[in-house]
Amino acid sequence: MEGFAAKHVHDYQTGRISRRRLIEILTLAATAQAGSAAAAEQSGLDVALVNHVSYTCPDFRKAADWYSKVFNLDQVGATDHDVALPFGKKGEKPYGVTANDVPLTHIICRARPLDGGPPAGSTPPRRTPKAVIDHIAFTVADFDRERAKAQFAAVGVNNVRDGGPFSVYVDDPFGYELQIAGLGVTAICGAEARSTCGDTR
Repeated sequence: MEGFAAKHVHDYQTGRISRRRLIEILTLAATAQAGSAAAAEQSGLDVALVNHVSYTCPDFRKAADWYSKVFNLDQVGATDHDVALPFGKKGEKPYGVTANDVPLTHIICRARPLDGGPPAGSTPPRRTPKAVIDHIAFTVADFDRERAKAQFAAVGVNNVRDGGPFSVYVDDPFGYELQIAGLGVTAICGAEARSTCGDTR
């Protein structure tokens, strides 16, 4: 950088470039170098989207049938211990995505020992978790709270609870809480905006 700056200062001193051009060049170079340094120092991975949720329960078929019925999800790739339920159809793009190679987010309903024991053939053994996922929220692009309540009632889901104007909560057959939200419920809107939704959790 020093040689680069010295060359351009020399060009200014000899009249080859104006002071304005010197400032532009040095500012651009400093900005680019700072950006490169920040990129080089960055650690961790840039997560793009949620690929899948692995849902372990006592009866994966019962769970899969419920999720299929309530959320219009197809069941694909069933085995004797699990099945996947993609959010969309094969060949479709996830909501708001323009790239052709983005995988559909999906739920995998599976049967596995709930005591932290390892699935057959896996190494090393799974650790017993010390934390839980409190709930999962699904986004519905054209969400309307009253319409969602009516649609849930139509498929036999009776434990619908308000989550403010932009979401509702239901429990699946095994008591796991799900939030169904519109596009307005985002992490980017911030805690203050989320607090106006009436969700006091």
